[in-house]
Amino acid sequence: MLDSFLAVFKISLKAIFANKMRAALTSLGIIIGVAAVITVLAVGSATKKSIAERFSNMGTNIIFLRQPWDLDESISSPKDVTMDDVVAIREIEGVSAAAPYIQTSFNVKYKNTSVSLSALATDTDILKAYDWSVAKGRPFTEKEIANYAQVMVIGATAAQTIFGDVDPLNKTVVLDNIPFTVVGVTKKTGSSGFGFNIDEGALIPYTTGKVKLNAGWGNANRRALDRVVIKVEDFNKIENAKVDIANSVRNTHHIHPLGKDDFQLDDFASFVEQAKSTGNTMSLFLGIIGAVSLIVGGIGVMNIMLVSVTERTREIGIRMAIGATSWNIRLQFLVESVTLSCMGGLIGIILGIIFTVFVAKYMSLSAQLSVWAILVSAGFSAATGIFFGYYPAYKASKLTPIDALRYE
Repeated sequence: MLDSFLAVFKISLKAIFANKMRAALTSLGIIIGVAAVITVLAVGSATKKSIAERFSNMGTNIIFLRQPWDLDESISSPKDVTMDDVVAIREIEGVSAAAPYIQTSFNVKYKNTSVSLSALATDTDILKAYDWSVAKGRPFTEKEIANYAQVMVIGATAAQTIFGDVDPLNKTVVLDNIPFTVVGVTKKTGSSGFGFNIDEGALIPYTTGKVKLNAGWGNANRRALDRVVIKVEDFNKIENAKVDIANSVRNTHHIHPLGKDDFQLDDFASFVEQAKSTGNTMSLFLGIIGAVSLIVGGIGVMNIMLVSVTERTREIGIRMAIGATSWNIRLQFLVESVTLSCMGGLIGIILGIIFTVFVAKYMSLSAQLSVWAILVSAGFSAATGIFFGYYPAYKASKLTPIDALRYE
C-alpha cells in the first residue's frame, strides 16, 4: 500500500513539475490565502493586545466623572462638575483618590527656549490616582492651591527639553506671559493618563489654571472642571463604587430621585473589554477574508485539475489499459491536487511569517506568530486540495479505457 502511494506521489510530482507555470498559478490563491490568514491573525492579535495594554496603563481601576457630551435636552438646569463633587467623592469608602482634571496646553518660555507644553490643572491627588511620583523637589501644597500660586511640577522629558542639563528646580518659566516657578520634577513613567503624558507635560494647581489661565472647557464657570479622575482601591468592586459615586454626585447636584443624571461615569475596564471585543471582531472579519481567499484558491485548483484531466485523457486510458484501477487514477489526481495545495500552503506560511515580521516592525507592534493559525492554515490548504480535488479525480476515474484512448 505504501509503495503504491509513493509511486502515485512520484507521478503526481512529475506531472506538477512538467507544468511549473501552471502549477504556480494554480497555487497562487492558496499562497495568498494562507499568508493573509497568518498575517491578519498575528497582527490583529498584537493590535488588540497593544490597545488593551494602553488602556490598562491608564488604570483599569480608574473612573472618570464628567458632564455628558450629548446631554439630554430634557435636563433643564444641568450642573457642572466642580470641586464640590471631588470633596464628596473622597468621602466614599473604597475610593483612594479623586482629583480635578483640566487638560490644556501653553507656550512655555525659558531664556531662549520656547516650546509647546501640555499641562494638567489639578491637585496632588492626581499623583495617587495614576501612581506618579515626584523625583526631585516637591508637589505643590494645599496652601499654594488655595492661594492660586504660580507653581509647576514638570515632567522629566519636558524638563530635559526646556532646561537641558540645568537643574530646573526653582527656575522660572513663562506660561502665556505669566511666570511660574518649577517646584518639582516627576519620575519618568512612560505611561499616560487619558491621553496626557506626564513625562512630556506639567502639573499646575487647578485654581491657578482656571482663574489665571482660563483653562478648561467650561470657561464661563470658574468652578467647572473638565472631569474628575477617581481611583478605586479594589478593581473587583468598581461597579459598586460607580453606584456610590453616582449617588454622591446626584446629591451634590440636588437631582430629584426621579430626575435624570446630568453627569456621566466612564471606566477603563469597560474600554478594555470593548477594545478586546472590537479586536476580536476585526480579527474574525479579516480572518474570514483570508478564508475566502483560500476558497477562491481551491476553486482555482479544481478548475486547473479539470483542465489537466481533459488534457491527460489519453494518458489515463493508457494507464487503465496496462492495469491501473479506477482507484489508482482517482488517487493519482487527488494526490496531485493535495500536493499542489500543500505546496501553496507551505509557501504561504513562509510569506505569512515574513509579512507578519515586516508589518509588526512597520507598525511598532510586538506581533507573535500564532502556531494555531499556522496549523489551521496548513490544515485548511490540505483540506482545500482534498475537497476541490475530489471531483476532478472522480471524473478521471470514471473514464473507460476505450473512450480515453479514443480521445483526441
